[in-house]
Order: sequence, then structure tokens, then C-alpha cells
Amino acid sequence: MTCIIWLMVAIVLVIFEMMVPSTFFFVCFSVGSIFSAIVACLNFSDKMQFAIFIGISVVSLYFIKPTLKKIMNKFKIVASNVDSIIGIEATVSEKITPLKAGFVKVLSETWRAESDVEIEVGDIVKIKSISGTTLVVFKVK
Repeated sequence: MTCIIWLMVAIVLVIFEMMVPSTFFFVCFSVGSIFSAIVACLNFSDKMQFAIFIGISVVSLYFIKPTLKKIMNKFKIVASNVDSIIGIEATVSEKITPLKAGFVKVLSETWRAESDVEIEVGDIVKIKSISGTTLVVFKVK
């Protein structure tokens, strides 16, 4: 194969990687293709080019993939502002019924809250979601 074909294979593999984000699978084979392109430009045999492709791809899967995943994990989305209270517990300060919203105390703030079941004052609830300025809660058993 010629070095141009190997480079085209590398480009196609990078495009596949962009279509399937954060797997870092195809990029490893792309690295193997680039090395095979270099070997092809130096007029090595087709068998040697394929051997380089397979060898470098396997080494890339072993070393590059875990490294890239570790780097990407540093950029995980962290919930902030109101999203950070989803999943935490709150105390009911005004009775909540399915037809009438009540109030809950979350950390040091009082929020309007609704639920599909009746919840008494003093009960502990968990925040399921936020709808506008109203918390959707469920009773903790």
C-alpha cells in the first residue's frame, strides 16, 4: 500500500472517533496507520506495513487509550448552582400535598416544593428534580 492510502485510512479513523466521542478506540488504530504510512514511504513491504499497523495499534490501545480517558475524566461536568442540590435531603417546613405545593428547607434556604404524595411537616425528603423555582421531591423512607 502507498503512504497516501495509509494517511487516508488514518483520517477516516479520526472521523470515526469524532462520531463516537470519548471511546478512544479508533484513534489508536489511526496512530497505527500513521506509522504504517511512514513505513510505506520508506518502501517497506506490505507485510511489514501491516505488521507495523497491528503492532502500533495494539500498543496504542494499551497505552494511549487509558491515558486519554484519564485526561478526559478531569473535565467531567460538575453540577453547580441549583443543579448541585438535586439528590440531597431536605426537611419539610410546610405540608406538601399532590394538589398544593409546600415548602422545604434545603441547606440554609427555603424552597417551594411539590410531590405526588402527601408529606407532613418535619418529614425528610430527597430532591428529585427542579422545575423552574419549584423542587420536585419524594419522601425518604
